[in-house]
Amino acid sequence: MIPSAFDAIVLDRAAREPDRPLYVFDERERPVSTGEFADLAGRAAAALAALGVGRGDRIAVWAENSLGWLVLLAAASWRGAALVTLHPGLSTPELTAALARSRPRRLFVANRVRDRDGPATAAQAVVGLPPDARPDGWHAFDDDLVGLPGWTDAVPAPAADPDATLNIQFTSGSTGPAKMVSLSARNLIVNARWTADAAGLGTGDRIASPLPLAHAAGLGSGALLALVTGALWVSVRRFRSGPVLAQIARHRCTVLQAVPTMATMLADTVEAAPDRFDLSSLRVGFLGGAPCAPALLARTRRVLGLDRIAVVYGQTEAGPTISVDPGDGSCGRPGDTVGRIVPDLCAVVVAPGTRTELPTGRPGELLVRGESVTAGYVDDPAATRATVTSDGWLRTGDLGALGADRIFTLTGRVKELIIRGGENVSPAEVEAALLDDPAVAQVCVLGVPSPRWGEEIGALVVAVTGAEIDPDRLTGLAAARLARHKVPTLIRTVPGLPLLPSGKVDRRAALGLLTGEEER
Repeated sequence: MIPSAFDAIVLDRAAREPDRPLYVFDERERPVSTGEFADLAGRAAAALAALGVGRGDRIAVWAENSLGWLVLLAAASWRGAALVTLHPGLSTPELTAALARSRPRRLFVANRVRDRDGPATAAQAVVGLPPDARPDGWHAFDDDLVGLPGWTDAVPAPAADPDATLNIQFTSGSTGPAKMVSLSARNLIVNARWTADAAGLGTGDRIASPLPLAHAAGLGSGALLALVTGALWVSVRRFRSGPVLAQIARHRCTVLQAVPTMATMLADTVEAAPDRFDLSSLRVGFLGGAPCAPALLARTRRVLGLDRIAVVYGQTEAGPTISVDPGDGSCGRPGDTVGRIVPDLCAVVVAPGTRTELPTGRPGELLVRGESVTAGYVDDPAATRATVTSDGWLRTGDLGALGADRIFTLTGRVKELIIRGGENVSPAEVEAALLDDPAVAQVCVLGVPSPRWGEEIGALVVAVTGAEIDPDRLTGLAAARLARHKVPTLIRTVPGLPLLPSGKVDRRAALGLLTGEEER
């Protein structure tokens, strides 16, 4: 029986197979074994203890994918603390805002974060915090973490608490600021087991995954899935097609985990130089994070030489996997559905905004319940009540039909979330940035269909009377405040936003104006 506490499963793996390869990143010569990882986790736990981090505390990590990121997560579990995930693409103002909301006791920053000086950026971000929101201290680290205070102290006893909050993930909604999802070790670990079983992944696999650990998919369905199954997880600091393909060849990877945008870029690179990379070891694609069109699945499978592609659908609040199409034909034509709800997750489809269950096959809002579902949002009881019912059902905000065989066909989103290249973008957040321009009176941000990114960020802008809109200035303003994936690539000026009788923006008509396909 695999434990459900993260520190306990780390120690269990190390005791049973100490020499088994576990994680490898692009800067390392060889994989870290389960035994080595457990030793590093214990040392880092001693460092956290020396820094005063204990049960119920939070630490935050701002870094790209690295061994140190995962060691700090294990150490947080060891101390009964939670790790706050900070996306490496955050701008300095976004980093300040995330720290102000999450209030970690300690902040850990990689020396380099997306080609930026991590410590210098963190220093700017911390200065912008009110005094009562500043961490007790922040610490720059290299991948090995050896320089942390207390590294050589006695290793404390592990907390072994599966239900304490382990990971706090920021997730964007369609309105208002990003929410902080609380995920326990049990949430993540049971979901990783379900995902591996449903996708047909196991001990002998070597999983190439450029997905960021700052996402629930990269963490739960990637790094923790490897720990649960005994597979090797092969990752890179940041997605670039060449290094990912080189890792696949070097480590003879059998599985590729990616979002559709990454799969498209990898296929482009392979088609441009078909003899450059040896991908003969690959057998399974493992795609999710955005809609997977049948044509994209067919091309990815053909160009990368895959036997099958497993399509995964989920959301952070569900831990994250909700359904899986293993790609063996059992869920219909690839891309037509998002697969079968994982066996241990209860699922119903209801009339949106109600608890009225709909007949099999009739579209409505999907609700799910099970051990992987979040207990709620951190420091936000109102948002929790609106999303997780008192008896544990998660309102996904996604629309679709559930068949008698538990196969789910996704038809749309109740929420207005934009998913660009697997990254969630809140329209309201981008709108707030553009409204800082004094020439802007109104703005509506929408997702514009894109064959490369799934969706691009587009904005309809109404000018203040007598003012003129400069799209380049708006783009620069957004780039200074927002992560790159949130910056609009299409900005169109209109005399007024289309409205519904209720006075709300007619988003369908707005999209038509933005793309030039308005109804005539």
